[in-house]
Amino acid sequence: MAHSPNFDVPRCDCRWFERAVKDDLIPVVFDELMNEYHLVHRNAGGHSLFYHCPFCGGRAPDSLRGTYWTEVSHEESHRLHQLTKDIKTPGELFETFGQPDRDFEVGGGCVTPGTDDAPPETTLGPRRVVFTGLSATADVHVRIDRYDRLRFSFAGRYIGPKRKPG
Repeated sequence: MAHSPNFDVPRCDCRWFERAVKDDLIPVVFDELMNEYHLVHRNAGGHSLFYHCPFCGGRAPDSLRGTYWTEVSHEESHRLHQLTKDIKTPGELFETFGQPDRDFEVGGGCVTPGTDDAPPETTLGPRRVVFTGLSATADVHVRIDRYDRLRFSFAGRYIGPKRKPG
């Protein structure tokens, strides 16, 4: 299963997407903001993004999703790595950068469905803090696990749409 479009394939020109959106029997919707077609999962909820037309195999329209965030260059990632590589504890983290801009006591979670022999189980993820003032293009995310180990990641900053599909 492809998780990105194959740019060697020409765009869809059979107009299946446009027809599918108008047909109530086909669970396809168009997200105008992102310029994307989605297959709606009616029973389980959620949706899947189309990269190619299921009828002709042509490429779906280009998504605008990538234009909503800044791009973090390799140089900026390297600079941030150099800035954070020697920080080993939460104390050092907060002493170096001060209080985070966002602090999530529970940084995520996972639900394991129950079975005949065991009930469902919810596992909560580690604390996550975010610093937004260390870079012009990246937010610095830090996961702090229950043993106070740190894991740094650098993510592009949300800037909203640059252009409307047209």
